[in-house]
Amino acid sequence: MPRDTDDSDTSRRRFLKATGAAALTSAVAGCGSDGGDTATPGDGGDGGDGGDGGDGGDGGDGGDGGDGGTTDTGTDSDPITIDGYPYGVGETMIGEAQRVMEEAGYGPDNRFELDWLQYESPTWAEMASTIASRLESAYIDMNQSSAAFSPLLETTRNGNHMAYTLGWIADYPGPQNFVQLIDPPNTTYADNAAANGARLFWSEDAEADPAVRQYMVDQFDRIEDNPQDTEEAAQIRGEAAVAMEEGMWQEAALIPLYQGVTEGMWYDHVDYNPPGPMGPSRAKASNSVAGLEGKDRLSTISSTFSSLDPIASGNTASGGKIMDMFDALTNYANGTTEVENLLATEYELSDDFTTYTFTLKEGATFHNGDEVTAQDFEYAIKRLMVSSNSTNARFPVSVMGIEHETEEVTVTDDEGNTVTDTASGEAQTTTRIVPDSIAVNAVDDYTLEITTENPFAFSLSVLAYSAFSAVPEGIVGDVEGYEGEMSWNEFSQNPVGAGPFEFVNWESGNGGEFVMDAYDDYHGEGASFDGIDAAILTETQARYNYFLNENADIGTVPTAQYQADSVNIEETDDVGRDLGTYDLENGTSVNYARTPDIGTYYVGFNMEAVPRAVRQAMAYVVNQPEFMQNVFKGRFEPAYHLTPPQIFPGGIEAYDEHVGSE
Repeated sequence: MPRDTDDSDTSRRRFLKATGAAALTSAVAGCGSDGGDTATPGDGGDGGDGGDGGDGGDGGDGGDGGDGGTTDTGTDSDPITIDGYPYGVGETMIGEAQRVMEEAGYGPDNRFELDWLQYESPTWAEMASTIASRLESAYIDMNQSSAAFSPLLETTRNGNHMAYTLGWIADYPGPQNFVQLIDPPNTTYADNAAANGARLFWSEDAEADPAVRQYMVDQFDRIEDNPQDTEEAAQIRGEAAVAMEEGMWQEAALIPLYQGVTEGMWYDHVDYNPPGPMGPSRAKASNSVAGLEGKDRLSTISSTFSSLDPIASGNTASGGKIMDMFDALTNYANGTTEVENLLATEYELSDDFTTYTFTLKEGATFHNGDEVTAQDFEYAIKRLMVSSNSTNARFPVSVMGIEHETEEVTVTDDEGNTVTDTASGEAQTTTRIVPDSIAVNAVDDYTLEITTENPFAFSLSVLAYSAFSAVPEGIVGDVEGYEGEMSWNEFSQNPVGAGPFEFVNWESGNGGEFVMDAYDDYHGEGASFDGIDAAILTETQARYNYFLNENADIGTVPTAQYQADSVNIEETDDVGRDLGTYDLENGTSVNYARTPDIGTYYVGFNMEAVPRAVRQAMAYVVNQPEFMQNVFKGRFEPAYHLTPPQIFPGGIEAYDEHVGSE
């Protein structure tokens, strides 16, 4: 099948090697991405316009998922009727798009008006224009608009959209980290403050088959109900993940486009070690940049972002900065899948594989001078789970499964008044986590105990996610028992962490800046330079010019200006990264690295607003290999599943077989 643009088995193996899929030995909760291809410390690699073993492995925590044949769904009824990717592999099927629209009652005198929202990018705009022209023949008029990353996230979170583009970068090598994006309750943001899925709004009111929706819920329940580290449980998880991919196909809830690649370019005066497949947002700049020649501060480029609070970070732009300013118990070694201790020095695991006892490093301090203790971690993780400001509660609650109890409480407004149901007049209630029941306990100042409801093989990887970072106990009063030293808005814009860099200044919006200084009293090996100055730029050409004029030390070339014959690969290193040089248009040669990501970029839909036939029509006219070759100039791998091939149940061969060939 034409997923690899050069149809090379060698290319596939290199792709898997670079992403660490051969070992399948760690990672963490995913992070939204705009599909960019800029790899800059402190930014997270989301500023461009481009947008997770061995020879198949065992599929991480998803098990082997069978051999690509019939999927065991574990249910009595199966509403899924498709066999292989149903919208054409490497085909543009305008006739089929017309057919599904006509069957739904559309035609020349009854056209559908579809609003498309994308990240600001000439390349994405080119692809959107091609899609729009094809959809015209299928009675769909597509209105194109674009937004910077933060406004795009806000718009789609609020449901003010129809079709949109985004991506997901994973951290732990399991299909669950991807298919949770299409678990219907996790896609409905209006009624679920902890929602962290794709902005699909796959509610009971969605334009979709209710039986398929329930099927998706049931399959994700199978995944969450079988967390054990056994072959049987892994098999069930793998089968359920594949079943969810099929449900996604059938409803055309989301159209996968490509697997991402981070391309980094840097000038000779930077001693730079490009981050691994987890990406720059999972790597600390103090590790990636070993030194600067002729200057004291690193100059970078950043996209827009909205919060610097670890519990409220949901994109790569803020994630990279939080990674630099905060430390967690564990850490990814320069964005690779290898997890190492950070503020923890060691841990013990109970005989039933559910209780982790961490010993903390003594003498580590926050940027305000206070020592980091187990009490800070207890507060931080409980805050992650219960704060109304948290957008990442799903990871400790559902993914890692930290023990806790819940209770029904009455809903009140900001003034403390009871909120009543409009129809019945009765008081509204909701389920909340009881803070004192959370099984995260500071045994003493340097001993922290965390208990999960069931064994979970990737706990250390999840704990490396920046949302689990230490914050000073009681600094924000959004947890019961704490009044707070700062308001949440103040903390989210002027944070206090324990990482290798400390916050200095943030002027938000396009044309603004973000500044961090190296923290002199950092507990580990700190930065070899004085700090980071990031220019906040949203326009692709402006970002490129900034790098081209050597105002940024690290950057990339947007696809519109990218020339494949300007890449000179000199070696592929021991972790599969292609290293060499790139000749810029002004004649300057810069260093170059190409690192495949464990991530997928896609078109998603507000399913309450976009009929199934319209979604299917777009799927029929999206030709992934064509777009990757003609629009993105062969920089990325076409995708048909949401779960990347490296961690697909059964590995890359099962991925290909499940999609089906031409």
